[in-house]
Amino acid sequence: MESKAYGFLIDSDIQFDICNRRIFRYYEEISEHTLFFKVISLNEIQTRLLNFLLANSQDAIIYKSDIMKHVWDEINLSSSNQRLWHALNELKKKLSAMGLPEDFITNVHGIGYSVDNRRVMSLFIK
Repeated sequence: MESKAYGFLIDSDIQFDICNRRIFRYYEEISEHTLFFKVISLNEIQTRLLNFLLANSQDAIIYKSDIMKHVWDEINLSSSNQRLWHALNELKKKLSAMGLPEDFITNVHGIGYSVDNRRVMSLFIK
C-alpha cells in the first residue's frame, strides 16, 4: 500500500491538514488540565503556498520562480511578485496567530524564501 501525504507537523502541536485546507493547534495547560484547540482555515492559494514551502523546506532557498510556477501557474492562474508577497503576508499572519514566530518563513532578498525546517515534519497516511 502506497503512502499519501496528509500534511505537516510544525513543532509538536501545530498540524497542517492539506486536504481540509486548515491549520490546527492543540495544547494543554497542565496546571489547569485544560486542552486548547485552535483552527484556522486557508484558501486554496494559501494551502498550495504552505504545502509547497513546507514540502521544500529542506532547501536552503525556495526560489520565487518555483513558488509562483507551482502555486499559481500550474492551475492556470496569473502569478506575480506582488501576488506572492500578498499571499505570503496573509499566510504569515495566520501562522503567527497559531503561535509561530515571524521568522518561521524568511525572505531571502530578491531570490526567494526559506523555512525553518528544524520545526517541520511530514505526515503520511496509508
